Amino acid sequence: MSLRGLVRTAAVIVAVVLMTSARTPAFAVIDDSLLVRIYDNAGVLASELASALRTTHDILRRADLVVDWVQCRARRDGPVPVVCDQPLSSEDVVVRLIEGSDKESGERRALGYSLFDANGVSGFSTVYVDRVDWLARRAQYPRAPLLGRAIAHEIGHLLLRSNSHTESGLMREVWTAEQVVRNRREDWTFSPDQNGDLRNARFAAMSNAKKGRRPRT
Repeated sequence: MSLRGLVRTAAVIVAVVLMTSARTPAFAVIDDSLLVRIYDNAGVLASELASALRTTHDILRRADLVVDWVQCRARRDGPVPVVCDQPLSSEDVVVRLIEGSDKESGERRALGYSLFDANGVSGFSTVYVDRVDWLARRAQYPRAPLLGRAIAHEIGHLLLRSNSHTESGLMREVWTAEQVVRNRREDWTFSPDQNGDLRNARFAAMSNAKKGRRPRT
């Protein structure tokens, strides 16, 4: 998502803004699926995160995308999957959940941003959980589905390798409390054209992937 499609040196940064007006995570993955590593630095409850990822999974599934999740927790909480320490490839992306800084004020604050390059589909996204909380409270709506939608939006930017937004649908730039309350399905899904673009981007990435795949354990 993006706050007017911010651009930084050597990286495109995209985010959705606030305006007042999955499957359950697992370590077993399906070959050729998109692997999403979740780094939760905001302390989201496990049950709530699982619910959010189910929302993300359902949105991406409509684009015929198979997604698997690996939670890369802090080492103090126990062993982490091997893939958490490996470099990104065209087969996976990272989503980091954090608390937002106080540098942005007012009612137009980015819910997140994504970094990607022009040479591959892999990338790195950040979602500000406290800003998702703010919108959920404003709309008096559960946090988990909003968090899942924000994650799906950022993954959309990574797969499409674009900081552009649409006037409607999940990839619009501005999310309002009124839209959240109204909860129309078309406000929280990719457009038919985007579904096709997402499938094509994923197919191209897998076609270009090296034959020798690293273990996802």
